Amino acid sequence: PGSGEPNLDSMEYNLNPFQDAKQRREAEVRSLLDKLSPAMISLDPDVIGTVEEGDVHNRYERQKQLEEEANEKRLSEGEVQVKEKKRMRGRNKIKKKLARKQKNIIDDNVLKLKEAREIEKEERASAKASKPDDANEATTETPSALKRFFK
Repeated sequence: PGSGEPNLDSMEYNLNPFQDAKQRREAEVRSLLDKLSPAMISLDPDVIGTVEEGDVHNRYERQKQLEEEANEKRLSEGEVQVKEKKRMRGRNKIKKKLARKQKNIIDDNVLKLKEAREIEKEERASAKASKPDDANEATTETPSALKRFFK
C-alpha cells in the first residue's frame, strides 16, 4: 500500500485519469502523429505563402463553382442527381400515413354517423328556435351547475 505515485502529472502523455473528452481527443491525435514519420507529412508549396480570399462573397462564389463542377462530373459519369425533398417532421411516418389513408375511406358506418350528426344539429337548431326567449335568457345567466334544472 502506498506504492503508487500520489502526484500525477496531468501533462504527461495519457496519464491523466481526470481528462475530459477534448483532452482525450488531443491525446489520440498526438499519439497518431507520433506514429507518422516526418517524411510522410508534406505541405503543398503552392498554398504556403498565399493569402486566402478575405471576401465572403468571393469565397461563396468559389464554393458554388466547385459544387457545380463536381455535379457536372457526376452527371457526365452517369450518376443521377437526386434532389432531397423538404419534409415536415412526423408527417411521413408509417402510422401517420396509414391514419391518413384510413381517414379517407368512406363506408356505410361513416355515412350513418354523418347523417346522425346532421339530424342532431337540425334538432338542436329547431329546439333553440322553438324555446321562448325568457328560458334562453335564464339559462345563459345561470351558473353551469344550475342549468340542469332549466331543461
